[in-house]
Amino acid sequence: MTMMTKSPDRSALEQEQFLEILSREEALARFEAALFPRGILSEARKLAAALGAALAEDVVASVDVPPFDRSNVDGFAVRSADLAPAGEGAPVRLALNGEIIHCGTAPTLQVVAGTATPIATGGPLPRGADAVVMVEHTQPAGLDAIDVRRAVLPGQFVSYAGSDIARGEVLLRAGTLIGSREIGMLAALPR
Repeated sequence: MTMMTKSPDRSALEQEQFLEILSREEALARFEAALFPRGILSEARKLAAALGAALAEDVVASVDVPPFDRSNVDGFAVRSADLAPAGEGAPVRLALNGEIIHCGTAPTLQVVAGTATPIATGGPLPRGADAVVMVEHTQPAGLDAIDVRRAVLPGQFVSYAGSDIARGEVLLRAGTLIGSREIGMLAALPR
C-alpha cells in the first residue's frame, strides 16, 4: 500500500509576530482602559439608607454651619467692653433686655451699652453682643438686672457662622465610605 502525503504548507508554519511596540501614550491608554473599562455606577439614596455606601462624587457645603453666630452656653449675650472692669470685688450691673433667646428664636432687640439678653445654648447671638457670659458667673439683681463678677473677651462662648462647616468647603471626597460620622455631617446640610 502506498500513501501519498501532502507536503506541508510553509505559510502555515510561519509564526505571526506577537511583539508589538507601543508608544508610552498608547500603552497608558490601553492600561487605563483595562483598569477602568466603564463608569462607576451610582444611585441616589436617602440619608437613612446611605450607611456603608461609598460616595460617587465630592460633597461640597452649600451653606455655613452654623448659619449664624450662636451661644455655646446658657447665659447672657453681652458687650465684652461693658464687662472689662468686672471682678469679684467689683461686679458690673447690666439691665436685662425684654426677651429671652432660645434655639430657633430670632432676636429682636439689640444689646446696647449696659444691657444683656438671656440666651440659651445654641441661641442666635443678638446684634450688638460680641460675647456670652455664663449664667454661673452672674447673680440676679432684681427682676430686670444681673450682676456680673467676671470679665469676658470678645467671642467668648460664641460659635461663629461657618465655624463648623464653611460654605464651599469640600466635606467628603468621592469614594469615602459613609459611616455614622459622615451621616452627621451630611445631616447638617440642606437637601
